[in-house]
Amino acid sequence: MPRTRSEVAEIVANALSAIDAAPLADVLAEDAVYEIPFTGHRSVGRDAVLATLGAGSAVAARIGLEKVEVTTTETADGFAVELVAEGRNPHTGHSYRLPSSAGLLTVRDGEVTRYRDYPNHGAAATLYGTKEVFQRFLDAAVGNRWDDLADLYSDDVVVEIPFAPTGVPKVTRDREELRKRFHQAGERRRSTKADRVVVHETGDPEVLVAEYDLHGEYEGKPYVSTYAMVLTVRDGRIVHSRDYSGPPVFAETA
Repeated sequence: MPRTRSEVAEIVANALSAIDAAPLADVLAEDAVYEIPFTGHRSVGRDAVLATLGAGSAVAARIGLEKVEVTTTETADGFAVELVAEGRNPHTGHSYRLPSSAGLLTVRDGEVTRYRDYPNHGAAATLYGTKEVFQRFLDAAVGNRWDDLADLYSDDVVVEIPFAPTGVPKVTRDREELRKRFHQAGERRRSTKADRVVVHETGDPEVLVAEYDLHGEYEGKPYVSTYAMVLTVRDGRIVHSRDYSGPPVFAETA
């Protein structure tokens, strides 16, 4: 006899409270779908959904998550979950309590067939450490995700480019100006990969120094630029950056 919606909701709530995706294997349909409408993410199939949710457990450990309160509300075709997270930020030592996500789950024949998750990305971002923010910076830059890149900066960020070429401001104090410049540059160039990445931690947990090469194509021509950055991160956002780079080196063509 299939499980009732209440029984499925209890299993899901217990798994989310324990920050352990494994028990969900018993209630996920083989062709279950997990979606994050905010980002467009979509995992299809029980194994893929479990892998996605399991990765979330790893993130929970990095941000010092200690407890999750789960509230369930039955709907006509399943139930809703509302999560509140509590923990201690390992980067600052400060305790936190914040609404972390809401989700809508569809249940059919005692199994979850669909999970639409609405996570609180804004609040979660404030818990990222400096190294994590830098990695997200690299991922967004290599992925040519210019809005995601801009969103890593605080509203009143200060970006200094001491070696700025003619036409590029040496100092920028506005995230939206950065966003506009990222999109304008993206019309002519495309990043393809980053390598030779070295991250140097400092005596200040908010500050790191990074070196890396960024490869890409400018109007179809392959090039590489070498960077050094002094990055200051506070509450999960870049508040100050000094970016040093030389002119791009273009690959020789036959």
